[in-house]
Amino acid sequence: MKLFFSYPSAQRALAERLTLALEAEGHEVFIDRADLKAGEPFHQRLREAIQGADAMVFLVTPEAVEPGSYALAELNIAQQRWRRPGGHVLPVMVAPTPMAALPAYLSAVTVLQPRGDTVAEVVAAVAQLSARTARRGKWVIAAVAGAVLALAGGGFVVLRQAEQRAAEAALQDAQRRDLARATTARELCDSGGYGVALTQLNELASRTPVQDKVLDAREDCAMIWLRNMRATAGKTTFGEQVAQAQPILLQGVARASGARAADLRAHIGWGEYLRGRDGAGGVTVNPVAHWKRALADDAGNVYAHAMWGRQLLDRPVRLEEAQGHFSQALASGRHRGFVRSLQFGGSLGSSPELGTYALAVANEMRRGREPLLSVHRDRFWSHLFAFGLLGAENRSAVLAAVPAPELLATYRWLFPAADVSDDRRMLWRFNLATLQANNGERAAARNGFESLVNELRAGDHGGRLLDESERGLDRLREPAARGASAPKR
Repeated sequence: MKLFFSYPSAQRALAERLTLALEAEGHEVFIDRADLKAGEPFHQRLREAIQGADAMVFLVTPEAVEPGSYALAELNIAQQRWRRPGGHVLPVMVAPTPMAALPAYLSAVTVLQPRGDTVAEVVAAVAQLSARTARRGKWVIAAVAGAVLALAGGGFVVLRQAEQRAAEAALQDAQRRDLARATTARELCDSGGYGVALTQLNELASRTPVQDKVLDAREDCAMIWLRNMRATAGKTTFGEQVAQAQPILLQGVARASGARAADLRAHIGWGEYLRGRDGAGGVTVNPVAHWKRALADDAGNVYAHAMWGRQLLDRPVRLEEAQGHFSQALASGRHRGFVRSLQFGGSLGSSPELGTYALAVANEMRRGREPLLSVHRDRFWSHLFAFGLLGAENRSAVLAAVPAPELLATYRWLFPAADVSDDRRMLWRFNLATLQANNGERAAARNGFESLVNELRAGDHGGRLLDESERGLDRLREPAARGASAPKR
């Protein structure tokens, strides 16, 4: 180590003995004024020596801490070199000195108070300091402070304890900062910045020691990304995105158990399922194996059941099996909105059979007063109600989905009158009249069809909507005509 000695002139003899002992241990010692060459700038040389050192040994005496002393000037340079003295400045008490006389910078560390041979104890203290703070190729400043801290007992053991406490405090500060950054990154992930958030969390996870809460936040972000993952043709595939998120989950499984392990395994399976949707040749995926393992860890795991159910909806013939998984996912009481999203994602826009299943789900949500996302309302309109009731076959499937009163109530819940846009208004009125007729509300349905027919004719609008509105009106009139011509009893 490179050491710098700071001492009052009265302690010159002790400083020289300490220098010899430390040099015998292999240290290089700058003993301030004695090392200056003739004609060498005094202040510049001292400043360069202190700034190039790793530690300072400061011999504390009343003279050393007296205002205006040169030892204090050297200490001021050291303070500029090291903002915190811990691990860099070793004060050694060689003469009784009042505690109040010490500079605040020097009081921030515990002063070595030799009980036996001063030289031997300083050499031992420097050896300990070297073991903790020496850096290859750099100077160690040992500024021997020439003032003595009148501190009862403790010696270097107290110094070590103080430095340990300082190190622990620094580590705790760093960990608090890391957790704050992890929280910010997690919030970014929640808002849709998945890739950027994971990059930040990966950097935090590379720290030593890494905190469990940082790893948890990183795994949570990877799972959030997988649940919201989208592929864009010509830009990014599922496989490219899964490759960034899935390794994090695989690492997480190694330290997790129970429900947490099941969550991670379920998402690993979902990543495999998404990779399979890229349609790339030669890609072999087996998501079910991961979901089965997840359910072995947590039999009611919401993600494993919901994701497995979603996969089964790809094959309408397995609807009943899918419904069983969705029922168990909902029974878990966790992430109900996510389960609903998978139910709608697999049923809206598929076969008529699955479309009616979506209506049953919506009816259940209405009765349970569950919130419905606007994106799902739009999909209901596009895939079921934009043209579904205009055709006889699709109309029959929709009308049979749930009991007539509940179907009418669900339609009004899906598309409140006040929220219907102008471009949907006429078709919305046709659907409403059709559902009213289905529910036996003949007068309301007849009024609805009549007003729609009159408005379409007045505007010289022809086409399918006018034709089907007239047919709807005719169907409502037929029973009345038969009743009028029937013989009276």
